[in-house]
Amino acid sequence: MTTATQSTADIAKARLFGAGGLRDEYTHIATRGRMSDSESVEWRALDLGHRMSMLLLAGVDGDLVALADRDWRELPATERDAIKREVRAAKAAFSRLVALSGRW
Repeated sequence: MTTATQSTADIAKARLFGAGGLRDEYTHIATRGRMSDSESVEWRALDLGHRMSMLLLAGVDGDLVALADRDWRELPATERDAIKREVRAAKAAFSRLVALSGRW
């Protein structure tokens, strides 16, 4: 194989299987939008401010508003993993808060 062929193959693979690629597009069309992964649904359901907070805690740099507004699968895998670690830590820490969540 030549370098040009490999490069073209890599481009085609990314176009087909990458985030927001043809596979995702055709799955969305075929299922009429009924199929989605739960991580993406949960990320989108979070308030923008909470998504920005998770990005900050995970150490993600950049325009937090723009990054938080992206779909879950558009975030790089390393950033998604860092966010997941922070969510697990937050879940453990916040699960012990009772008095602060009361409405007195």
